[in-house]
Amino acid sequence: MMRTYVLNNKVFFTLVLLLSLNFSHLFSQSKFKVPDWYEHKEVVYPSEFYISAIGEGITKEEAEIKAVSQISLFFNTTTQVVNDLIKTYSEVDDDKNYQFSQSTKITERSKINSSAEFFGVQFDTCFYLDGKYYTLAFINRESAFDVYNQSIKTNTAVLESLLFVAEDYNNPILGIEAAEKGIPIADLTAELLKMARTVKKVNDNYFSQTESCIQRIHTALEICKQSLVFTLTVENDYENMIYLTLSDLLENNGYVLSQTDGVCSIPVKIKVNKEETAAGIFLYCGISIEGKTGTGQSFFSYSRTFPKKGAKSESFAYIRAFQDIQKELENSFIQEFNAKIKN
Repeated sequence: MMRTYVLNNKVFFTLVLLLSLNFSHLFSQSKFKVPDWYEHKEVVYPSEFYISAIGEGITKEEAEIKAVSQISLFFNTTTQVVNDLIKTYSEVDDDKNYQFSQSTKITERSKINSSAEFFGVQFDTCFYLDGKYYTLAFINRESAFDVYNQSIKTNTAVLESLLFVAEDYNNPILGIEAAEKGIPIADLTAELLKMARTVKKVNDNYFSQTESCIQRIHTALEICKQSLVFTLTVENDYENMIYLTLSDLLENNGYVLSQTDGVCSIPVKIKVNKEETAAGIFLYCGISIEGKTGTGQSFFSYSRTFPKKGAKSESFAYIRAFQDIQKELENSFIQEFNAKIKN
């Protein structure tokens, strides 16, 4: 009888220990309640009204990044693509630098600083379970459409103002500058259009004005580049020395020259003051260059003066003086010209 009592006592304490551990586990679980969306996402965030995704990570931030990354897949893109677009977009100068003339009315472009902000993502409760953080990122379809639509309208207004300059093909230099400012805005706005159509069905013509602006800014850039043809003339040249030097510098840097089809002109004037003495002939030279658009607007200026050069004969005096001009043009002209045209 005694042995039976001891055996039952052991069983009793074993049961007590198991019950104690079970209650401890239940109490622990109650402290960290798993949100309903973890197991019933479609019930809590029905796809008819939301786009949602769960992310997990070692940290809360990592969980959020992965959730946003999953959200991006709904739009057939990636967060890397979006982040690259945002980086380029944010590098565009402030709106005050869009002011090309009194005729352009520039609206402040939409401010977008992160992929989460770009998608219009919100986050539900983050919780910790089995060594990881979990969170849910979601987009309310109707609210997101309103946010996307407003950003699209804002950026469309900026593109329209830039197109006013970019499509003036008599001034391709300014046109290229305006179009290049517009390309990052157009590219990011194209993504916004895709997202807006993903969250809400609209008719095909709903964003036709914006789509037209996006296409036109790309077209304008190509036309302006094709229109960037220069007519070079040199007044008071000697043996074509300056013309040949300048034409080589320009063409070697990718510029197109034409005697008849140039939209922009580069008139060069060389001033020569001659002094004749018993020692020989001395020349005091200067050069001035002013680039002009098809409308006569100046877009570039360059000028230099040179110390006197002389020789016994006039031809050698000219050669020595014009060689100095050539050297200076080779050292400084194309750098200054590129800085104006290509930057």
